[in-house]
Amino acid sequence: MTHLYALTGKLADLQAMSDTDDEGLKEALQNAMDEIQGEFEVKADNIVMLRRNIESDLVAIDTEIERLKELKRIKSNSVSEITDYLKRNMEAASLKSIKRPLFTITLAMGKEKVIVDSEDGVPDELTDVKVVQTPDKVAILAKLKEIRDHNAEVRKRLEGGEDAEHELLPEPTWAHLERGDSSIRIK
Repeated sequence: MTHLYALTGKLADLQAMSDTDDEGLKEALQNAMDEIQGEFEVKADNIVMLRRNIESDLVAIDTEIERLKELKRIKSNSVSEITDYLKRNMEAASLKSIKRPLFTITLAMGKEKVIVDSEDGVPDELTDVKVVQTPDKVAILAKLKEIRDHNAEVRKRLEGGEDAEHELLPEPTWAHLERGDSSIRIK
């Protein structure tokens, strides 16, 4: 079976040759292109089926990830509960340290931490002020498209001989439009 890229190359070659005045050759080329396009469609169908199989694997993997996350949560809770159980009992028995052949268990005093009861009462010199400034990409997109479309209209008028160069808007140097990658949609 032919690879998709080989079919694409053949189809492109035949399309390039189809600019001829010879009707017989034109018809033969069209028949060959139809045949290759049929093979291309079968190959594309197979690729979509492979894609769907991989997508179902992804669903199974996501399900397994969720199961493992839940198992991890349960195990983490068990570790916390067992540690808390040991800590409570060491505190109740007034034991600060237990030495064993493989490890030493120490009941360490917790470090001091600040609890702010009223943020409004904290003096200014003891506060941090954070300001976050981010570009509004939706507004920038709209502005760049507006400038592009306006300038395209003015350029059309310029090509028609009209004196409208003064109406061209300056292109911003701080942002530009760029087309993203094309995508495949399968319904």
